[in-house]
Amino acid sequence: MLEKLKKIPHPGLRTIKTALAATLCIIGYTLLGRPEGLPLACIAIFIAMQDSVGKTWKVGKDRALGTLLGGTLGSLVGLIRVIDQHLAVLAAVAFVGIVLYIFACTLLKIEGSIVIGLSTYIIIVFGPQAGLEEPVWLAIDRTLDTMIGLVLGGAVNALIFRPRPERHRGHDTVNPVFHYTIQKEDHQKTIKWDGGETKELYIYPEDAIYQEERFDFRIAVNSGEIGGGQLRKFEGFKRQMMLLDGEICLMHKEQHSITLAAYEQDVALGAWDTSCEGCGREISLLTNKAFSGKIEPLSGGARIEKTNGEFVSFYCLEDGVKISLKNGTHTYKEECAKGDYLVISWFENGTETYKVTVDCEDSADEAPPVLMISCTHE
Repeated sequence: MLEKLKKIPHPGLRTIKTALAATLCIIGYTLLGRPEGLPLACIAIFIAMQDSVGKTWKVGKDRALGTLLGGTLGSLVGLIRVIDQHLAVLAAVAFVGIVLYIFACTLLKIEGSIVIGLSTYIIIVFGPQAGLEEPVWLAIDRTLDTMIGLVLGGAVNALIFRPRPERHRGHDTVNPVFHYTIQKEDHQKTIKWDGGETKELYIYPEDAIYQEERFDFRIAVNSGEIGGGQLRKFEGFKRQMMLLDGEICLMHKEQHSITLAAYEQDVALGAWDTSCEGCGREISLLTNKAFSGKIEPLSGGARIEKTNGEFVSFYCLEDGVKISLKNGTHTYKEECAKGDYLVISWFENGTETYKVTVDCEDSADEAPPVLMISCTHE
């Protein structure tokens, strides 16, 4: 009975914490008599409530910088009294200001701040037209509102049922750049779709935007039923797929077709017209032209030597996988469960070497207990 209850869909802790932080914000702003600042503060809370504290502070820092940028730009534009100008001037200033702001965010690599920063910019520039206060004071108030929301959202996320999506281990006092993380299966980012789901294991860089194809490489596990589904195109990318269980048929229009059994792979260009049929679970690696990557099955007793100039990670297919990492005189040991994903921190120009040992019992059906996924800069 208890197991059945656990399977019933219910709001997660992050949902509850988001609602709690927003409610506290509403109460506070109402008591202070400042309802005009409430929307931006609440938006900032929604943005800050990430699935890990580390992501919360990273997102908060970027959004704070974006808000300051939008507020500064809005104040400068507001000083020329644009609202008193002709409609043509008004439209030109709006257009140029938006272009400059987005371009600045792109240069600073804080693209995720564009929406909230532009909202601040528009409110500051055109707020006086709606009877709000002067641009400079409006900029200060709205920037402060956003900061309050980011801090409140971050504090609630960190202090109440603190999320633990990763275990951070292996910080070497001799070589502090070496460390690794373990993502437990039930904390991996999961995206539901009709007939199945996708678990995103890793995307690089950390502020990448998958939907806009603004990333260097991405590793994900997809599972479910596929009936004549057309795979999404990724111009300028290479797609590698390894089937973990089940059977699927990949049809690359005017290229080749292949039926994959367990632990067989297919490599194709992301720009190809590709359809897929079958049912199963597969791990995929998408890399752009700047990177090359591999998915390699490892057996028990594998011994590997790597440098931290290469991205290296391990996806466990069985329970009881023991991974040993030796860096200089320091050795770190972890026992991973099925579905766990261990990522070794890496640096594109790194030269330090380390050794990896995988210990586990090989399964009776000769299935590999762990996969190694690696990427290198071309």
